[in-house]
Amino acid sequence: MKRLARYGFLLIVLLVGLTVLAFGTQTVHATEESEIELTSADTGKEAAIEAANRAIRRVPSTFRYTDPVIESNIAEARDLVDTAMADYGATKGDFTDLGRLEAAEKQLEKSQAIKAARDAIDKIPPPAQITEKHRPIIEEARRLTDIAIEKYGATRLDLCWRYQVLIDAEDRLDDVVKPDPVPDPDPVPDPDPLPPTGAMTATIVSGLLLTGAGLLFLGKRKNRF
Repeated sequence: MKRLARYGFLLIVLLVGLTVLAFGTQTVHATEESEIELTSADTGKEAAIEAANRAIRRVPSTFRYTDPVIESNIAEARDLVDTAMADYGATKGDFTDLGRLEAAEKQLEKSQAIKAARDAIDKIPPPAQITEKHRPIIEEARRLTDIAIEKYGATRLDLCWRYQVLIDAEDRLDDVVKPDPVPDPDPVPDPDPLPPTGAMTATIVSGLLLTGAGLLFLGKRKNRF
């Protein structure tokens, strides 16, 4: 009996040991997996930030005119920055020269606005050919020009000689559609200095009667003497 009890006790100890060992192994394995996942996440974030910084460095610091390469570089850099922030939790401070990218984006918008205004002005025909049907073209050129100047700070120098083309077209359009001159109103006739015909006749009759009366009176005085 003692031997059986001893074997039973050893069996219980063995089972407990196996249980503890299994639990410890799972805990260690889970911890190692967490560390691997954390390390992978950190590595992915660093790689995303570095890729964005490399793309930003390819963006020119200043430029006057754009081309497809510049536009593509700016778009790629912005996409990588947004991806690093959205997918890996990067912040603006993680990018060494984010201000360079933001300045380039503003310059790109300005250049695109200037180009749109120039292209619209180029559609305007020569002044001698302008008619009322060209009004929509001229007004659209004016709208895009005002956007480039007022919103993006473009100058007449940025538009070159085209700005004067727009001014001349607007002046020509005003001349073409100038309304017909309004004729002067008919002059008001001066009042007739002479009285109406009836009044004139009465005046003549009265004058004759007075003259006759005066002659008759003179005749009577001569007969007395």
